[in-house]
Amino acid sequence: MKTCIHLSALFALSFPTASAYDLHEWGTFTTVAGSDGVLLPGLQREEVELPSFVHAHFGFENGQQPEAEKFASVLKTQGYPAFPSRDKGLGKRPVSGVTVKMETPVIYFHSDTAFHATVKVGFEGGTISQWYPNRSGGETLPEPPPSADPEKHPVPVALWNLDFAKPYHGAIAWDVDVLSPADSKAALGFKPRDTLNWMRARVPEANTVRTTKGETENYLFYRGVGNFTPGLQTTVSPDDTLHLKNLTGGDIPYLLVFEQDSSGVHWTARPGLKAGEALEISKSALTRAGANNSPTYSATGGYYDNTPIYDAMRTGLAGCGLLESEANAMVQTWWSSYFETEGLRVFWVLPAATTDKLLPLSVSPAPDKTIRVMVGRSEVIRPSREAEWLALSQKTGDDASQWKYVVDYDRFGLAIQERIRDLRKASAAKAPLTPPDQNHL
Repeated sequence: MKTCIHLSALFALSFPTASAYDLHEWGTFTTVAGSDGVLLPGLQREEVELPSFVHAHFGFENGQQPEAEKFASVLKTQGYPAFPSRDKGLGKRPVSGVTVKMETPVIYFHSDTAFHATVKVGFEGGTISQWYPNRSGGETLPEPPPSADPEKHPVPVALWNLDFAKPYHGAIAWDVDVLSPADSKAALGFKPRDTLNWMRARVPEANTVRTTKGETENYLFYRGVGNFTPGLQTTVSPDDTLHLKNLTGGDIPYLLVFEQDSSGVHWTARPGLKAGEALEISKSALTRAGANNSPTYSATGGYYDNTPIYDAMRTGLAGCGLLESEANAMVQTWWSSYFETEGLRVFWVLPAATTDKLLPLSVSPAPDKTIRVMVGRSEVIRPSREAEWLALSQKTGDDASQWKYVVDYDRFGLAIQERIRDLRKASAAKAPLTPPDQNHL
């Protein structure tokens, strides 16, 4: 018996178990809906380029060059893909049916010791299009059939289109070393081609992660596009009342409504919304932001005091389990996009079960505690704004340039165009029949 105990102890010492650690994550699901609540396609555009060292699927680069080996393979089998160039866009490969933009999920490790981890994330309804550090596995995007003569007859661009209105299941995997706190502090965090948003996502408490090829960062980063319904229904009635209904199947723990227009900046924060619960918020119920202390520039003119909004957003995120530094990192990373652009938007935290369903996560060794805070960013178009764009879309000649600018350069221009098309079709369907000309009877 003593011998058995002794051998068991040696066996345990030879294969030590991983120490306890926590895993934290935050990110955003962005959608755009008309006043009728229908999610609009066309969300493949991005606001700013990612750092050049970020990895991406071929044709989904955003500030990066295609990987040389993959590009050579495409030239050999499909020929040169003459993807249309864009001033804004997710790479150049054509896509359609994109109703959700998954933006900047980052995963942090909090451990007192070093260990090796394998991480797998699925994406139900979309592709994980960009990531860093480099992945060890994941989805392979479908490609068109090879050309019989790639040099003279490249595959037509239209055949490269990815339609996300059809079911799609994305995935990514990493094998990384999670460095000890001491080694994490000593690791070089700076990269010469860092961007401001990239640096803002770093937090001092998190361990550094490193791949076998030496790619090192404070977090795991991924991003994607897809087609699904996150679960908060947003509609606006003709009297400008915002109607919210929680259809996620779980409780929404926090939400904040923000609007910036020609009248200024208005907002309100709420503790959350129970499963199945509905909420009405009139325009007059929104609080007008003042113009003192820590000013933020308003895209519609003037400055406003950002302090109460900043405090409310970071406090709400921290209340969902993020460290204060992580909540700060998320708000600061997305501040200009969230709170310095015109429009009406609702920020709401997805129930944990909804996040796990959309982004199934598997980590080995498993963390003692997992905190995932995915924020729904629901862009909502008021009826009055729809009427303005509808009138603008009907102008001709030189007057049509303003509408063209919205469609071609606004981040949500493609979605706006889709909504106006629907409104014009609906208007034409309701138009009364023209009475016959009696002179021609």
